[in-house]
Amino acid sequence: MYAAPARRDPAAASTTASPASGGASHPTAPPGRAEDPTWQLRFPAREQYIGRARLAFTSWLKERQDPSIPAETVDDAVLLLSELTTNAVVHTRCLPDAELVCRAALAPRETPTAALLRIEVHDHAEGDDRPQLKDSEAADESGRGLCIVAALAADWGVRPSTVTDGNTVWATLRLPHELPAK
Repeated sequence: MYAAPARRDPAAASTTASPASGGASHPTAPPGRAEDPTWQLRFPAREQYIGRARLAFTSWLKERQDPSIPAETVDDAVLLLSELTTNAVVHTRCLPDAELVCRAALAPRETPTAALLRIEVHDHAEGDDRPQLKDSEAADESGRGLCIVAALAADWGVRPSTVTDGNTVWATLRLPHELPAK
């Protein structure tokens, strides 16, 4: 199974606009509690923000204590987010004010789906432009993102977004049944 390591972006630590940047837009995350089972990040649909989204999501996942998430599962979850956001950026970057909203949620332990992490990316795709799996050849330079998502995820799909006027592409990742001892 292919799992690309997340590249570390030192500039990704900033999640708000700063006066030094001339008020440039940066990803913003609502303040959350360490044990909050949900995560959300809104950012412009541009390539330079994908690394920042990965870094913020990695931090949130590593903060989880109930349940704590093993490093290998964190890597898979970050790869899923990266593929979903990259796909959304590629298909909405021509829209000048397009933003993406990334969300993740852990199911509470008391539910039958306690072993699931749900990841969503809401985009501003226009018309009937819905992401689809496609057959990729070995020499193709792109087009494998949803194939990677389908291989890693327990389930995935596309639905109209309730947050943006576009699509929500979502994936679920099963957490290990036997979590590592702390």
